[in-house]
Amino acid sequence: RDRSATPALILGLLALPFGLLSPLAIWSGGRSLARIRRSQGQLRGSTSALIGLAGGLLGALFLAGGIVFWFSTS
Repeated sequence: RDRSATPALILGLLALPFGLLSPLAIWSGGRSLARIRRSQGQLRGSTSALIGLAGGLLGALFLAGGIVFWFSTS
């Protein structure tokens, strides 16, 4: 199992309510996925890394939407 897959998953899930963690989740998930793909089947954890990456992307989207909403109503 790749050592960054589980932290990517945790960061991705935390990025949903706390969008400021999104860059860390995206970086960790992407790096873990790349390492898993290069290992030619020796490393596992691609599902955790992918969910972390997706959570980070969604968190970034929610953060950007919240900022736009906040500026448009101020």
